Amino acid sequence: MSSLVKTLANNVKERMTPLQGTAHSYEHVERVLKIATLIAQEEKADLELVQLGALLHDIGRVVAEPHNETGAKLAKEILAEIGYPEDRREKIARIVLLHPLDFRDRLQTLEEKVVWDADKIDLLGAAGIARGFHWCGKQPFESAVDTAFRVFTPIYDQLNTSTARKIASKRNKITTTFLSSLKEELSLRDLTVE
Repeated sequence: MSSLVKTLANNVKERMTPLQGTAHSYEHVERVLKIATLIAQEEKADLELVQLGALLHDIGRVVAEPHNETGAKLAKEILAEIGYPEDRREKIARIVLLHPLDFRDRLQTLEEKVVWDADKIDLLGAAGIARGFHWCGKQPFESAVDTAFRVFTPIYDQLNTSTARKIASKRNKITTTFLSSLKEELSLRDLTVE
């Protein structure tokens, strides 16, 4: 990891302190950074853009919603403060702006796709399921279950890169097994008397 990435990581960690204990804490950002780094290396993406974009993708959550818009603006400000080149600031701001699930069809560059994929991989598997239900917070149980089926089910098939699909394969199996079991148990089809 370059000194620039390390410096920015410390900056982001400090700024995200208010989100400690949430589904979008700095720990989530760290996981996305590691996943994105692996994908970027395999896919031959611009590693620095990917790493900075991954670090900043949820920075807007400390400001206001919509977090992708406030985050893109804040990312440009943070990068300007450290003298990062303007043309590359714009590319990172676009990564941040387009990272939400609903913006998949607007992704253009490999770097945008890599960070999007990394963020979505962190929604799969056991940790992803735990994050998802934690994120739903105090919503009614049925609403949280509906969100789980609506959000988790299509993620794997929406991943943009072959590397992301390889990485996410095991997590996707865990997710689909969990959702299948959840559906069976909620309908009571699992009940048997032996």
